[in-house]
Amino acid sequence: MREGSDPSEPDLSRPVERVLFRVEDSQEWELLVPRTVYPPREDTLLLAQALGTFRTKPGVAVEIGCGSGAISIFLASLGWTVEAYDVNPMAVSTTRGNAQSAGLSELISVGEGGLGEQGWDIPEEANLLVWNLPYLDPVEEGEMLEPIEDASMLDIVGGWSDVLLEKILHSNTLDECLVVLLHRTDPPSQSRSDSWLRAGWAHRTLKTLRIGEERLEAICYWKPAGGNGPLVIEECDSTMDEARRMDESLWGRVLSLNQETGRGRRGSNWETIDGALACTWSIPFAESGLLNPGLLQTSIGAAISSALGCYCKWPNDLINPHGVKLGGVLIESSTSESVLRVGVGINRDSALLGDTEIAGWLEYLPEMELMDVFSLVDASMASLLESKQNIPEVSESDIVEISWNGLANILSQGARIRLGDTLHRIVGMHTNGRLEIEESGYVGITDEVGRLEWEISLAEP
Repeated sequence: MREGSDPSEPDLSRPVERVLFRVEDSQEWELLVPRTVYPPREDTLLLAQALGTFRTKPGVAVEIGCGSGAISIFLASLGWTVEAYDVNPMAVSTTRGNAQSAGLSELISVGEGGLGEQGWDIPEEANLLVWNLPYLDPVEEGEMLEPIEDASMLDIVGGWSDVLLEKILHSNTLDECLVVLLHRTDPPSQSRSDSWLRAGWAHRTLKTLRIGEERLEAICYWKPAGGNGPLVIEECDSTMDEARRMDESLWGRVLSLNQETGRGRRGSNWETIDGALACTWSIPFAESGLLNPGLLQTSIGAAISSALGCYCKWPNDLINPHGVKLGGVLIESSTSESVLRVGVGINRDSALLGDTEIAGWLEYLPEMELMDVFSLVDASMASLLESKQNIPEVSESDIVEISWNGLANILSQGARIRLGDTLHRIVGMHTNGRLEIEESGYVGITDEVGRLEWEISLAEP
């Protein structure tokens, strides 16, 4: 990049490139890429490979920032009807020409425009929305870009991902629409997944690639349960019991505004305070796999604590930095049923119940009310466990890693455990959800929740 150069003046010394583009076993296309147009690179191939994992019946796909047309051409070759857009008029012409050369122009329409352009809207009929996000850090004030193609690589303060999310939330997109974005996740770019999670969108990584010191991820976003909300009831004895009446073949949720006799671990009572979240998810076995319930319980707690900004104490407690409990996770299943039920209770307010201090989510998310927190937890749960035809399941190794990361978060802040009179060091998480602990060089496995004493005094997260 030449400091002080004018981005409106293209680099005329660069000729039109002929680029061969091929995705694994697909046919090979020769693309003509003139100056000012972003050419296919490693990130383009990564995004195409992620889209190639889809096995659903093709519908209408929308590509933002089509550049050379490589992604649009690949999608059209799979049977998708593609509506491609780019703010660069040269890219529009390039995609049209390359689509015609590939014999796919009848499946690809190309228009000038994109996010942030006046009058541009997301087509309502879209089943799939794709964008190779610009992920380079925003330029400092006063810096100039050399070729206009570099503008397609620069993110903005706050992230283009958030701008797209805001656009979707105010558009009439289909509830079943999938969004696939290419992010730079290491080092993190301005565009991150956090805002999508808070807006109630689940997400899962499709493909990952490390290029030098950067990690790129193709991430798929979707609305849990196809956009269908929970069954909300005014009051009940237990959402776990209410969930037994739900269709066992579907991903379902029942949320009570007033739960009388919720259950905690090992049959104990969970007292639900006014305004708290009391919800149970009914998850078919086909979607939860055959993973150990103890491991799932810990991974769910880790995912929810990460979303809320609190800590997770093994095996299922959500706590604040002082070790005060604000919520918990409970799993119920049996060999006679085909579903897994996951109960989640989270207090809204901090309070004293008799002599017991409790914490609430308002410590971390003061702007969020009940349904906001439900959407956040629902998206976290779906990201882990909801089965989608086009999206790979989260593997057992991923579940173990998520569980361990949640546990390591509290351990790194100085939490310790005592078993009897002896301090132990937690060194790992077993695939059955038990703790791997070490004492005097001996490593063992324990699930003795009742005998473990935690010493917790943490820094604020």
